[in-house]
Amino acid sequence: MRVFNMRHCVWVGVMLGLCLPGCGSSAKLMSGLSIEELKPVPGILSSARLLKGTIHSFTGDRVEVDTGERAPRYLSLEAGGDEARGLQVGGAVEIMVNDRDDIVAYQRPAETPPTKVFRGSLGKVFNPEKERVTIRLDTGRDVGFYARSVAMEKLAALEVGETADFAVDRAYLLVDVLSLGKPRDFGVGSSLPAPQRRVEGAFVTIGDGRMRLRMKIDDIQSFSVRPLLQPAIEQLTPNEAVAIYLDGQGQVIDMVRTARR
Repeated sequence: MRVFNMRHCVWVGVMLGLCLPGCGSSAKLMSGLSIEELKPVPGILSSARLLKGTIHSFTGDRVEVDTGERAPRYLSLEAGGDEARGLQVGGAVEIMVNDRDDIVAYQRPAETPPTKVFRGSLGKVFNPEKERVTIRLDTGRDVGFYARSVAMEKLAALEVGETADFAVDRAYLLVDVLSLGKPRDFGVGSSLPAPQRRVEGAFVTIGDGRMRLRMKIDDIQSFSVRPLLQPAIEQLTPNEAVAIYLDGQGQVIDMVRTARR
């Protein structure tokens, strides 16, 4: 049984910082931005399970819990933070496990689960060695988090622009991920839904939610981009030939690389 290591507090991101005075403390947002922009909802991922158990014994940092399964579960006191305080033999505890049967969070019995869930997409390639991940919200904001070790393998499997539901514990550290579908294969010949309008050009740059295309010599146009598509467009190289698809509001909702000119 893997016992996860909770060592870090939330990473203060460049664009948005989630600052914690200490692990287990309530999250405090910088730059005047409400944490409600994350739209977190109490709950667990559909791929996760919440087990109820009774504490059997303590051995050093390890807590043995009887959940009625064939083998006991083992918790780390260090990993539990504030939730570990007050645990005692015979006491009840709730354990959240992911789809791989790894323990990702636990708490004393409460009305709400030990995690909150919010939706976003991977904003940048995740580097497990740095234990930090950038999540792009539907609003286009980038949010930086530290990830628990138990979630790193799943985060590393995500592609830039891939939409997912993310579970955070009480310290706003990422503990679990559920992919909702990988981004499109932007190669030549990708199948696309019927667009409102198709525009072709050479990529120039993207910034402030808008991308610029060179339509022909000395003719550069700017287009607003839907937030979930921005990470994929940011991977383009200058002068790369693309076709973009605009919705009824004139915003870019899809893209495909075309043969170079």
